[in-house]
Amino acid sequence: MNNLVIVPCYRRPEYSQKCIESIEKAQEYPDTLFYLIDDCSNDTTIDILSNSTLNKVLTVNHENKGLRRNLIDFFKFSKGFKYVFKVDNDCLVPKNWLNDLKSVLDEGNVDILSPNVFPSDAAHKYGKQVEELNYMPSKIVGGLWAMKTDLYKDINFESIDTYGIKGAFNLLNQIIIEKEARVGWLPSVIFQDMGHHSGNHPEHIKSEEHLNYSIEVGRSVSWI
Repeated sequence: MNNLVIVPCYRRPEYSQKCIESIEKAQEYPDTLFYLIDDCSNDTTIDILSNSTLNKVLTVNHENKGLRRNLIDFFKFSKGFKYVFKVDNDCLVPKNWLNDLKSVLDEGNVDILSPNVFPSDAAHKYGKQVEELNYMPSKIVGGLWAMKTDLYKDINFESIDTYGIKGAFNLLNQIIIEKEARVGWLPSVIFQDMGHHSGNHPEHIKSEEHLNYSIEVGRSVSWI
């Protein structure tokens, strides 16, 4: 198998259900394994992931490890795979998303590639249009990404207890710095970010429970 996709899930099962369904419907995955994580959600997340029809390995954490440590475990597990992809559990993927990202990586002009995101339109916010390229170069990587495993195979990641999204971004920044990695965005592949901090996605859930989640993981919320 060449492709390994991580879908880390912590609470918010309403989003996880829609995310998994969108992945299942988006394309065929003949050469892909999904690395699904229930990071001690203590809700129906484990049932959602267990019932998925995706070719998967399911990890159930009995304590919350946080995104950074889960990603380090994922990187270690990825030995033998060629590509890795990260999909957040509050996102909906478009048709043929994996193949489209992989085809641009194969051209060899970019090392870490992020899809565009609605409603933030991150590709046009952070990327630069270059006429001869079919992606937008950038200095900033998104929370969703694709890359070849060769990029980080000899990097040592420290398993420090850094919770929330900062720890995950620090891992990517370490790769970018140590490998002088080329980063870019693919504007034609648009993920729907249901949990976007603005609350502007039509399927965003504005509830006290989801607000408390955002505070816990260090995400700003602008709809309160």
